[in-house]
Amino acid sequence: MPGTNRLSDCTICGIITFYEPPLSCIDNIETYLCYIDRLYIVDNTPSPRNQIFPELLRKYPNIELLSFGHNIGMAAALNLGIKKGLENSYSWLLTMDQDSYFEADQAKRYFESLSVIDYSRVAILSPAHGNRATDSVACVYEKKDEVMTSGNLLNLSLSRKTGAFNEALFIDSVDHDYCLRANLLGLDVLQAVNCYICHTVGQEYSGAFLFGLKRKTFHIHSPKRMYFIVRNGLYISKTYRQAFPDYTKYLQKHIQARISKCIRYSDQRWVYIRFVLQALFDYVFNRYGNRVGI
Repeated sequence: MPGTNRLSDCTICGIITFYEPPLSCIDNIETYLCYIDRLYIVDNTPSPRNQIFPELLRKYPNIELLSFGHNIGMAAALNLGIKKGLENSYSWLLTMDQDSYFEADQAKRYFESLSVIDYSRVAILSPAHGNRATDSVACVYEKKDEVMTSGNLLNLSLSRKTGAFNEALFIDSVDHDYCLRANLLGLDVLQAVNCYICHTVGQEYSGAFLFGLKRKTFHIHSPKRMYFIVRNGLYISKTYRQAFPDYTKYLQKHIQARISKCIRYSDQRWVYIRFVLQALFDYVFNRYGNRVGI
């Protein structure tokens, strides 16, 4: 039953954002639903068909659907989760992507680790991403400048201090912006080194360069997602370069490498070029929000 495995002194709600969700989302949700009291689903599908919602809502009474008939963005969805969590006096907010799930032993170790966390200092707790070997029963954490959204446990009491997610960014880098602000306030962002969530970043893609002489397989985002990655990455670099110089240098190199792969190896290279150029122009002229109709 939902909530049967949660810690008795720790109340947890969750927020997950759907976008054209496949049926596999039900299996993913079931890997962590027993650890939380309530799950809010924000359906960001522009023309929702809701094939999976009747079964989910019938099977799990602690799931609540929030659908607006259009894409409100990741930041707005996360802010809805914070709002709902605070209104209902929850302690932590689990933030999930639709393609992410926990293996059974990992979920148990991760949620049980809340019993040893300093609630007054930890703004965000995060699992590692990707299946990896573990060598300890207890989760071990280290401080990070930023972590990805999926699998995070966000401290709702400290969210009042950190402030809301930046809805102008819409999607991509909204998690990094929140983490960096938390760090600036002297709060901790912790990520497990030996406890993981299964999560895929982008779609696997195999492309060719130099008339097929060079081939590379890598994970790729759509051209429209690359728009947000570039524009918002530039915003993060400018906003935090003095406070986090090493991180922003790494971020710039990382974005440049992603752009290079898309332009060299994708069969949509001219589409990528167009959206990257639009991202640059919109950043220069301070244009934010959902400007590409994603």
